[in-house]
Amino acid sequence: MPAKEIQLLEELIDRLDQKPFDLQSWKTNAMILLGRIFGEDSRKVELIRAIQPDFSSWSLRDATGRMSQMDVCKKMGREILEATIYELESFGLPKKDEPAESGGLMGLEDFITGRQSREIIQIISSDQPDDEKERKIGEVLKDLDQVDLLAALARVLVGRK
Repeated sequence: MPAKEIQLLEELIDRLDQKPFDLQSWKTNAMILLGRIFGEDSRKVELIRAIQPDFSSWSLRDATGRMSQMDVCKKMGREILEATIYELESFGLPKKDEPAESGGLMGLEDFITGRQSREIIQIISSDQPDDEKERKIGEVLKDLDQVDLLAALARVLVGRK
């Protein structure tokens, strides 16, 4: 069981009740921690990033007075982290293989830049659906020369690094 990660997430939940509370610094800490556990492109990081108080006139007019906008933000943060803890308790840490070690990326290393390699590693390590990963990797590789692309594909198929 990922006890250390769960403990850190529980500490983040506890910080929601501390005074004074700074939403932006709390979000930054949460995104860093979740990014380290699940990857920077994790849906959990995106959900935390999206937490913002809504001070629009419609929101203020329709407010029931029961919860302030900051309380709504804290509740959303708490729900995300509690669901994450439940996920970690149920399924454990996500499996992270080293994409740089994979034969596919090693077959490309002679044909792509360091920046492209880092982008591909980040995409592979994310918890996005496979079709989204394929689309994003295709975007990174779209400017490769056709001869280089065919040579890289041949290397991957042969299994040569």
